[in-house]
Amino acid sequence: MDRVLSEYVGQSISLEMIQHSEELMTYRNLLPQPQIIQYREGTCSLKGPVVIRCAYQNIAKFAAVAFVQHAGRETGTEVRTDRSFVLTVGKAELTAGDSIPKQGYVLSIQSEGIALQGGDEQGLFYGVMTLEQILAETGGVELRCAEITDAPVLEHRGVMLDLSRGRVYTLEFLKDLVVKLAQMKMNVLQLYIEHTFAFPSFPEFWKGSDPITPDEIRELDQWCSAHFVELQPNLQSFGHCRRILTTKRFRHLSESTLYWTLSPAESETYSLIDTMYGEFLPLFSSNRLNVCSDETYDIGNGKSAALAAELGKGRLYLSHILRLRSAAAVHGKKIMVFGDVILKYPELISELPDDIIFIDWIYDPKDSYETPKMFGEAGKPFWVCPGTGSWNSLFPRQEGALKNIAEFTMEGIKNGAQGMLLADWGDHGCYSMPVTVLFSYAAAASVSWTGKKNIIDEQVSRMLQEPSYASLQKLLASIYRIPPLWSKNRSQCVIALFDEPLTGKSITGCEVPDDLMPYQELPDGIVGVLDPESHHLMRPLFQLSEAVLSEIGEKAREARNILPDISHAPWRDQYRWIIDAFDLLAEKVRFCRSVRNGFTSASVSEDLMLDWENTLRGIIGSYTDLQIRYISIWHSFAKTSEIQIVNSYFAHIIERMDYLSRWIASQRNAMEQRIEPDYALASYETVGYRSLPTY
Repeated sequence: MDRVLSEYVGQSISLEMIQHSEELMTYRNLLPQPQIIQYREGTCSLKGPVVIRCAYQNIAKFAAVAFVQHAGRETGTEVRTDRSFVLTVGKAELTAGDSIPKQGYVLSIQSEGIALQGGDEQGLFYGVMTLEQILAETGGVELRCAEITDAPVLEHRGVMLDLSRGRVYTLEFLKDLVVKLAQMKMNVLQLYIEHTFAFPSFPEFWKGSDPITPDEIRELDQWCSAHFVELQPNLQSFGHCRRILTTKRFRHLSESTLYWTLSPAESETYSLIDTMYGEFLPLFSSNRLNVCSDETYDIGNGKSAALAAELGKGRLYLSHILRLRSAAAVHGKKIMVFGDVILKYPELISELPDDIIFIDWIYDPKDSYETPKMFGEAGKPFWVCPGTGSWNSLFPRQEGALKNIAEFTMEGIKNGAQGMLLADWGDHGCYSMPVTVLFSYAAAASVSWTGKKNIIDEQVSRMLQEPSYASLQKLLASIYRIPPLWSKNRSQCVIALFDEPLTGKSITGCEVPDDLMPYQELPDGIVGVLDPESHHLMRPLFQLSEAVLSEIGEKAREARNILPDISHAPWRDQYRWIIDAFDLLAEKVRFCRSVRNGFTSASVSEDLMLDWENTLRGIIGSYTDLQIRYISIWHSFAKTSEIQIVNSYFAHIIERMDYLSRWIASQRNAMEQRIEPDYALASYETVGYRSLPTY
């Protein structure tokens, strides 16, 4: 850790620094919280138009916008000729010397004005971001005199956003996201790509999708640079290549009939990679490339079996990574690679070149993490990669995500990590909403900057200018404290929404044991299950009892009461959709259980079945409304690409509910003809339907 920076760490706001005066705690809601705030006597009251003096006009403009938006002040700018990393307002001056680390800054609010000095241009920008938050909090009318000394603990702090298994976000949305990341002092953005880039030479990869284009990447790259965010290219280059390997032209490059991993035994694999890199990498100004290369389940089991027998699977994997390194170097890029596979062969870590950065990913909430120590002791550069817990879920598994983010990042810092990359996946369609992950983004920004586990509720609400944001997030997140709903890679709530009406696990699964706890290992006697499509053991799916459904309904009602407090209409629409989805899954499971129990207990009547048919008509209408609104909300921030994934789930469940209605009608007709209904459900056909995939 930088010597100067180490002096800052652990010296955040204290009661002594603010002289035990609650009145002086003016800047306690900054995000991330600065390393040091020292309050001074007096206040700063700038009168008349604000003149901003700075050698860097791009940064001066950010400051000018902050004064206009948050203080309603007329502004002007003057160019300093000394090219120093200094910005001043009024007559204030500051000489902090050369002791400010890179990305660090000292912000001095004096009675004569405001002075800001950065350790570099990026640090100067972050000082302006802090000043903007102060102006937003105070209105810029009267500022408490203070000196803020700040710098990040981790050099690299970012987000990896999935653009392949769910949404391809619009350029407008991505630009707005970059602004929010910059305000949080995040400086890395990766867009995870499997097939959703418009490769000129390979239109079959993205056929049927609406991919991000070369021109969009160029424009986004420039926008990121202007906000001191590094747009790092990210391209799957080994596993997760199903969309490529199922095309007619390239299926022969598959390692096996899993059509998942590019075979290292095929020389054409590397010709393909060379062409893909040649069309993709020059679009980015960053000198890094995340080649991903995780979860190569079938490596050495198919075409490369002979190579694996000769080299061993670990060295076979290593040889492919080195080929990717050479291919990226042609375009001036150094590679990053997910660390899950190489961790299976720890003896090989030391053989990898020091310019390869490992991305150590773990998304489970744990009390401790062992892998950062393995990379740290090997002396290899690495970043930690926690997750938002938003995939395979109606709402993020936020409490687990926050623990994962805090504990994993702190463990990384302890063992010498250089960065933190927060994964925001979209597995199997992405049904959660963008507004819901901003809390996890803010938490990751906070711990990776400060090196401390901070409570950020007020800070994130204030930054987003939504006072009720944190309250609503925490309320909806508390749903996963209901034991059967949480699982480490999926949430049973979304499964219940799309579950088979009469035979689904939400009704027929095992009962919830008394000692089942959220965010904890399974109790004795309960074992994980391996879904047919999965390579990971998952929690079994449990019955959702009436008590569980009632608790979901109560949480939804409480959330609906807070909803009017959300002032930003698009965010309010996203939350309303989530709340309605929770209500609908509870109604659907409750109703379907009553139908199943009615038949299996032989207690149905013609009149009751007519009531069920009428109820089903309303439930089908609710699903249709939910789907239509989902499509509308989706198009407010994403392209049409990949929406068919979630649309197919809606189509399936609406068809199943319609079938159930017709089946009930057939049983009612039988009873009218004095034929005994099918109490055993033997004629009820599922045609193999279970629920949506969540492996």
